[in-house]
Amino acid sequence: MAPKGQTREGHERVEIAIPVRPEFVSVARLTAATVAARQGFTYDEIEDLKIAVGEACTALIVAGPDAMKPLTTAFVLSPGSIEVLVSARVPAPAWAKDGAGGADSGDAPIDESRLGLFLMQCLVDEVQAHHDSASGVTELRLLKRRQD
Repeated sequence: MAPKGQTREGHERVEIAIPVRPEFVSVARLTAATVAARQGFTYDEIEDLKIAVGEACTALIVAGPDAMKPLTTAFVLSPGSIEVLVSARVPAPAWAKDGAGGADSGDAPIDESRLGLFLMQCLVDEVQAHHDSASGVTELRLLKRRQD
């Protein structure tokens, strides 16, 4: 078993839990900024990550505004990258039901419910979503790599 605060691979892990309410999204955003700064990300990379984390939290809050369990945000720190796992026991956003990530193709009009997904895809290197119907937990995974 890995020591508290570390994954099995030795990467540091920072985890916070907040109520599933919009007024607490800033806590997740500030935590993202702190861990990204500690990892040597540039100002622009930090801002991109903050916005993406905010969008991920908001997507889950909108999906389950009455959720009683907390929204958990975990930051897994690796050399040159941060993996962010945002999860809550909420229904999956409509765009996450297809495994997430695919943005609309072609010249289709922008679906406003997918705007947060589009922003996340523009701001981080990878976006994935998974909903476990057995547990009811939806998880959004973001990966941001530092540009050297």
